[in-house]
Amino acid sequence: MVEESAEVRLAGSDALVAEVAERFGLAAPASWQDLGGGWTTNLRLDYRGQDAVVARIHRRHTSAARLAAIQAARVAVIAAGIPAVGFRTTPDGSPFIRLDGGRLVELEPYVEWNEQMNTVPLLERGFAILARVHDALRDAPIPGAGRSVIYANHIYSDEAAAATRQGAERIRGWNDFVLSRFADRVVGHIDAVDAAEAPLRAQQLMQVVHGDFWDNNVLFRDGQLAALLDFDFMAERPRIDDLALTAYFYLLDPHKGFPSAADRRQLRRFVDAYDSATSMKLSAAERAALPLAIARQPGWSVGRWINDLDEPRAREHAEYAVGELPVAQAVLAELPLWQDALL
Repeated sequence: MVEESAEVRLAGSDALVAEVAERFGLAAPASWQDLGGGWTTNLRLDYRGQDAVVARIHRRHTSAARLAAIQAARVAVIAAGIPAVGFRTTPDGSPFIRLDGGRLVELEPYVEWNEQMNTVPLLERGFAILARVHDALRDAPIPGAGRSVIYANHIYSDEAAAATRQGAERIRGWNDFVLSRFADRVVGHIDAVDAAEAPLRAQQLMQVVHGDFWDNNVLFRDGQLAALLDFDFMAERPRIDDLALTAYFYLLDPHKGFPSAADRRQLRRFVDAYDSATSMKLSAAERAALPLAIARQPGWSVGRWINDLDEPRAREHAEYAVGELPVAQAVLAELPLWQDALL
């Protein structure tokens, strides 16, 4: 089992802020604020009479090659006219620094925003933005380290069944009746998804994608995109998997209830918004596979995180995932209706 994913998030401190500022050739800030972040540490540094900056501190497993690839992707997206965040260099021109503890840090401008992409109107705009992001990344010179990732909210279609079985075995080892029943259900569900996806796999368009296009990674200000953040889960995979993650999180909204005919119509509007903005529209095979990719989402939950997290976090994650599985099952149970809505 890999323990790195359970690594404790680095907390902000005066000493940490001082080290970052010094290495980037900055004076000590007038004040600083920990902006949070589930994957990275993000510290806002405020200077009197100057724009604020954010020090983004990566986890230890993020290599210099990986971070350089992430920055290359952001440069490509910015060049396409999409406001991703840029980065500031050190006095000697380096695009990031390495702390004494080994973690890499980049310095970004702070972006003012007042809306996150978690409402239907912003999601419809967001799917059109995602199309432009995909267009920008498709032929961009992204280094090899940007094409695979150790940890992500994703699992490849042809790996999902085996990985889910492995995660389910770990869950059963906890001897918890509710979680063991969940393990059995999720294995059966992913097996059914796997069988349905198999004929469509070879027809999917593979490319580098964002990997976590949702909520506070897509920031708006007064209805306009302010910044696209967090390419940490970026990798090469079927582009519909990027759409599926966003759609799945939309369906998991606790105020929505089970997926409905209205959700199928809304997904069609999301997909049509994507097609309205891309230079390469989704094929019929991609549209047919999208509901299956949505239904596959519990596979990364069990097949990735349950396998990789330490014991307390893995159990906590499993307990949360129990409530998510029925949403994916509901999509699979009415698969022809979802596919008809998109074709």
